[in-house]
Amino acid sequence: MNFARPELLWIALLALPELALGLRRTPILRSSLELLAGPRRRMRAGRIFAAFSLCGSAFSALFVVSAALALAGPAWGVRGAAAERRGLEASIVLDVSRSMEAADIKPTRLEAAKGLIASLAKTGGALSEGASFSLVAVKGAAVLLVPMTEDAFAFSDALDYATPDATTAAGTDLEAGLRVGLTTFTRTGAQGRILLLFTDGGELSGSGRRACEEAVAAGVRLVIVGVGGDEGAIVPGPDGLPLVGPKGPVRSARESARLKSLAATAGGRYLDASDAGTSAALAAELMGARGSGTRIEYRRVDHGGLFALLALAFLVVAILAGLLSSRGART
Repeated sequence: MNFARPELLWIALLALPELALGLRRTPILRSSLELLAGPRRRMRAGRIFAAFSLCGSAFSALFVVSAALALAGPAWGVRGAAAERRGLEASIVLDVSRSMEAADIKPTRLEAAKGLIASLAKTGGALSEGASFSLVAVKGAAVLLVPMTEDAFAFSDALDYATPDATTAAGTDLEAGLRVGLTTFTRTGAQGRILLLFTDGGELSGSGRRACEEAVAAGVRLVIVGVGGDEGAIVPGPDGLPLVGPKGPVRSARESARLKSLAATAGGRYLDASDAGTSAALAAELMGARGSGTRIEYRRVDHGGLFALLALAFLVVAILAGLLSSRGART
């Protein structure tokens, strides 16, 4: 269960003093009533009053709890509804391995890629009504930083977390990132769908080619953006100093030939991040990927009305219990 306004749940704590007061005042009022009722009706009137009084306090407390839950906006379960949408879905997979921290592209390969992605998301929203983006960070494992969303602020915040610290898994597994990226698309193919991979091409595990073949089978357009230079650049470690391997400082170069081959496997396109026209080319890809049609959108079901009805029922019972306790005391 999720709540739209969880801070209002604190109202439910008011049920505790209501119960405490009910338990405290009932014996006192019962004793006073028995003294006034006389010897014949004393026991009967006291029992009736106590029973209905405690019942009224209990239902008053339940009313407070139910009202608090209704105000907090409880929701659970999902409901699908067909929605007519125009636009595109772009799943972005960003390589955040240590080699992406190389500075052969200023300020670093990773920051250059993130700049292109930020510009791409802004352009995508302008080009297509209802454009949605998801973001996956990949290193030795893949992490979904934000699911498919139209919320530009959520996407921008997620992009800030796309760093080598997004996952502790070492290495680079592009297959894992592409697979997670494919899972972020909605269940129908009504939207235009495009999968974008930003990487320097290094891959220490997995099979990016296998994931590219899955993209083809899913009918997803694949665009690969190669980031970095053709000459080997020093790879910095977590402390900023060069990583050192058995043969000295570790160097990394963009593997353009391999990335072009991967793009060709999926019938997609390869772009060089350092080319001046790459940003415009990416915008054109988004324009070409736009689609329209009906898709199923899933939303959580709001059950606030159910708790509002319960609160009303408990309030009615509490009022009736109060009236019956007074009536029983007079009989």
